[in-house]
Amino acid sequence: MRVCSYKLNVDSGFAPNPFFGQLTLATCKPGIRRTKKIGDWIAGFTSKRLAGDEVNGEKLIFLMEVTDVIEQSAYYAKKAFKRKIPDFAAVRRIERMGDNIYRPLRQPARGPDDFEQIRNPNHGSRHKKRDLSGNRVLVSENFYYFGRRAPEIPDEIRPRIPRGQTGYGVWTKGERAEALVDRVQRNFRQGVLDRPHMWRKSDDSWNIG
Repeated sequence: MRVCSYKLNVDSGFAPNPFFGQLTLATCKPGIRRTKKIGDWIAGFTSKRLAGDEVNGEKLIFLMEVTDVIEQSAYYAKKAFKRKIPDFAAVRRIERMGDNIYRPLRQPARGPDDFEQIRNPNHGSRHKKRDLSGNRVLVSENFYYFGRRAPEIPDEIRPRIPRGQTGYGVWTKGERAEALVDRVQRNFRQGVLDRPHMWRKSDDSWNIG
């Protein structure tokens, strides 16, 4: 078993997107999306910029097992991910935060010029090239998204965490990786456990998905 860890400067429900029964990483972190495989685990931690947490004090925002890897064009086309297409005019925030924002213009669709960016409140045209340099979407049906309820991880099972931002994350393998996953699986239920850090208290739509 191996766990890839990285820090989040932004936790808005967009990247990753934990809603509607599947946690997906479809934008940002192209290096991670290009290289991770089915069976890998990914752990996202808080940062000083996001939550004021110093190095060695980061908390676990999410833990996901990669259960599928699909290309961007297939992500947009598949019925299973239609609810991840953002509705910019929707009242409920959960429906505006979808990460399925790249519509293929032709097939095969591989590079940025082969896609149209759907209107959304998170990424604009300046993000398009970087998002699509990954051209893969990581999907998890076995995930734990803590959001603002991010727990501290005891030192004895704490994985390696980069001191700052990194494009590929850092690996923890073997017994320590197994201990982290086991602790989370034994102590928490799967799915969305609390709202993202950047989510108004008055908006409980996160609990729908």
